[in-house]
Amino acid sequence: MRSRLSDTIMIKEIAAACRLSASHFVRAFRNTVGVSPYNWFLDQRIAYAKELLARTNMPLAEIALDCGFADQSHFTKTFAKRAGTTPMQWRRETSSISAFPTTRASI
Repeated sequence: MRSRLSDTIMIKEIAAACRLSASHFVRAFRNTVGVSPYNWFLDQRIAYAKELLARTNMPLAEIALDCGFADQSHFTKTFAKRAGTTPMQWRRETSSISAFPTTRASI
């Protein structure tokens, strides 16, 4: 799932790969990991976005798409809800962009 952060992943696809029904997979995942697959996946997208924000000067719109969000607005809203601040504010507070590479490929 981590390798496909920018993709839309269907629970039934993952469940089928595990040879489980979708409902059984969701229940087992939540019991094992502590959160639903959807929330886990969003957390992984936000963690990757934070890495890109801290280590690159990629535009927010590009980071949004790279992390699987529909657009910059969707990314900003989700990021703010989960991180408590906007992506740009988070970048300003936590990174020194000029010291880092400018593209994801150099990570």
